[in-house]
Amino acid sequence: MTATHSAAEIAAFLAVHPAPVMAVDALIRDADGRLLLVDPSYKDGWDLPGGMVDDEEPSAGLTRELREELGIQAHIGRLLAVDSLPKEFYGRSLVAHIYAARLPQSTALADLVLQQDEIRDAAYVPEREALERLPEVLRRRVAAALEAERGAHTAHLREGCPVPVDRRDHYATLPSPMVSATALITDEQGRVMVAEHSCHHGDGNPYGLPGGMVLAHESPRQGAAREIAEELGLTDVPVGRLLAVDSAPAHLYGRALDLHVFAVGPLTPEQAAGIRFPDGEIVAAHWLTPADALDRLPEHVGRRLRHGLQALATGTVAHLESGLPQPGSPLGIPPARHAQPESTGASTGADHRAVRPKTHTAATVLFTDRQERVLVVRPTRCEDGRWLVPGGAIDSDAGETPREAAQRTVHEEFGLDVPVKALLATDWIRAASGPAEVIHVYDGGTLDDAALKAIRLPERELSQWRLADPEELHGLLMERLVPRVHACLAARGAGGGAIELVNGRPAAEGAVAIVHHPRSGELLLHERDDAAPCWPGYWSLPGGDVEPGEFPDEAVRRELVEEAGLHTPTNADFVERIWDRDGSGRLISVYALPYDGTPEELTLGEGRQLRLVAPEKLDGYRIPPFLRAVVDRWLANRRQPGTARSSTSGSGAFRTPSAKPSGTG
Repeated sequence: MTATHSAAEIAAFLAVHPAPVMAVDALIRDADGRLLLVDPSYKDGWDLPGGMVDDEEPSAGLTRELREELGIQAHIGRLLAVDSLPKEFYGRSLVAHIYAARLPQSTALADLVLQQDEIRDAAYVPEREALERLPEVLRRRVAAALEAERGAHTAHLREGCPVPVDRRDHYATLPSPMVSATALITDEQGRVMVAEHSCHHGDGNPYGLPGGMVLAHESPRQGAAREIAEELGLTDVPVGRLLAVDSAPAHLYGRALDLHVFAVGPLTPEQAAGIRFPDGEIVAAHWLTPADALDRLPEHVGRRLRHGLQALATGTVAHLESGLPQPGSPLGIPPARHAQPESTGASTGADHRAVRPKTHTAATVLFTDRQERVLVVRPTRCEDGRWLVPGGAIDSDAGETPREAAQRTVHEEFGLDVPVKALLATDWIRAASGPAEVIHVYDGGTLDDAALKAIRLPERELSQWRLADPEELHGLLMERLVPRVHACLAARGAGGGAIELVNGRPAAEGAVAIVHHPRSGELLLHERDDAAPCWPGYWSLPGGDVEPGEFPDEAVRRELVEEAGLHTPTNADFVERIWDRDGSGRLISVYALPYDGTPEELTLGEGRQLRLVAPEKLDGYRIPPFLRAVVDRWLANRRQPGTARSSTSGSGAFRTPSAKPSGTG
């Protein structure tokens, strides 16, 4: 059994135990970053301030030495380097420490009080000059301390040189998380530069992309620029935009790693010919097609290359983890700066795409049943319980077209293989913030009972489906979707081809009123003059264009005042929406309201004349066919209440201004 020694016995043992001598030096900078050197009288050459440690702690010994040599009270910081010298140098083994130290802020060189019998002079010197003044072993030691100062480690040295450590210990001395920068270098032929390294990185494969660790005083872009200068001699080639950020977990290197991929090039033939290998880390550069480069590179590096090239082509930034894409979106630049690179010619085609505004694209499909009810779905992710029209994002990065996305969505969301039909509309959604969205709406047609029974929903995405009358959509769908559905129903009914929508509403639309006499049943008609932009010389319902920011019912009340001097005391009843495909090309909202007066009480504001006409005499008037059809349906519905035309009917409560910005959807 081993005996336990007392403190006195241990102290007696240490008093006679041989030990190396210990030295401590200080790395002190002035406000300009220069290093403080001293010129000792007892040896040749310049030195760092400091000295030998007595029977005291190293930091305490350094504090004492600085006070004795320079007459200053310094703050001793972290340990930067430890260097051991064998006894062959000075007859005793020596352990030298270099600490970071700071003087009081107001201390000038003239304030130093030099120890006359030991220090001849002191000076602040730039780093490069300081290293040139120092003896060789001390120069190596100070250079390692400077490198440690820029990092987050303590240099472990022997005779001024780093002590060899294994790979994991090497990475453990680097800042946490580690940050590295990689250059994705291309040439004018679209080839990629693959570097052949002098050694492999633990996987047996010497191929990779040029780059390396970012130092603590650098940005990732600066690190990339330094690395391609050191490894490839490319000192006159600028580092371009960020293409990807790839995060690797700690188990790969012992530390987490954030790797930044930057675009460099395309290099000209002259620049490519000037590549050399100054530091020997890279021994050859191979120009390969992207496909050949992916075959040559390790798998994880190949994933970075693949997604970096995609980001270069599409003007985006890839967010990766272990080389795999993560959810995210690129950050754009203010619109005021969009034209600057174009006007100065400072951007390449790829960079031009990167600074342009981005849009989201999606495809939806409008299905109805035989009763013209609309098929809607309830997503599991919607906390407010609102319903949506079936559809989803377009995988444009995979080459998918809007129609292909619509067809895929039908199969994924319903398990149906019914073909999508004609494009009904494109809807440009302008948002107050974030990118705009473009929605392509396709006609899914009419589903029979068998198709409806065959619907199978993906449980994780959709919880329910149902059929809704068009007038039910307000309050059922998200509000921003209602005008789009109504416009597409009207477009499908008109059969006039795809329409252009902005925030769900036609880029141009109109509103008219069926003004009827409550007792006689007569209808107010307005004869257009020959200069009218559409339907000149026809008898029409009073109304006109919906102005930007205006509700259709507001527009019809305004038009009644302008055309007929008719001020309506009551709200107009919504009738339906119909496309004037042969005239103005607008979606027309039709309203109905009573007028208990005479034509003489009205004031003609434009056109030829106003006239109250009995329904049975309408055949004697040339009325635009689409409006005559609306009037006939309205008259039939008044004779037989409850038979409204559901395919184009809406809700009186539905109000959305024309072309007014709203949220995306």
